Order: sequence, then C-alpha cells, then structure tokens
Amino acid sequence: MASEDRIPEKLYFRIGEASRIVGVKPYVLRFWEKEFDLVQPEKSSTKQRLYRRQDVILLCEIRRLLHEERYTIEGTRKRLKELSKPSPPIFPEESCLLQLKSELLTIRAMIGNVTKKV
Repeated sequence: MASEDRIPEKLYFRIGEASRIVGVKPYVLRFWEKEFDLVQPEKSSTKQRLYRRQDVILLCEIRRLLHEERYTIEGTRKRLKELSKPSPPIFPEESCLLQLKSELLTIRAMIGNVTKKV
C-alpha cells in the first residue's frame, strides 16, 4: 500500500497513475467506483477519470481493508462509514465546560451592569 507521503503532490491523477499508486489494475478502480459511493472521480472533457489526492488515499485504504485486513466488500463499506463519522469530543465533559463558560460570561455581564449603575 502506498503511504500518503509517497503519493505525488498533484491535483489530479489519471486512472493509470492512480492504479499504479494503489497497486491494482485500472478495471479494479472502475469496479470500486460502482461498489463504493465515496469513490467518485471527476471526468475530464474527454471523459477520462481524474482522481484527486484524497480519492487516491481513500482507494489505498479500500485496498488495505480488502487485501490486507481481508474484509468483504460489504464489510469495507461499513468500515468506511465508521471511519467517516465525526469522532466524539476528546473530552466528554467538553459540553459541560462550554455551558459553564457561557454561564460565567452571563454572570460577568450582570456584574458589569450592576457596577455601572452604582
């Protein structure tokens, strides 16, 4: 599998370049386009597939899950959905802290109003 630092810094990759980086044949990439909704390369005016860098990274992850982790197509779909979900806050009490901050700011404003009247 190609690591992110081994992927050239380009805006777009044609299907041949992407297949070499990912390590599969071009027909496999075309098949994955049909199987995975997340893989949607743009098309040039000549109808050539143009993969963005993030597409190539995603394709590398699909290859890793299918070939190295031995997931099924359906299992890979589920795993990619899990990975694309936003992660929960690092600190579960983060929402409590935000609420406390809001209350403290309200109290500060109230104190400011009281001192202005005096």
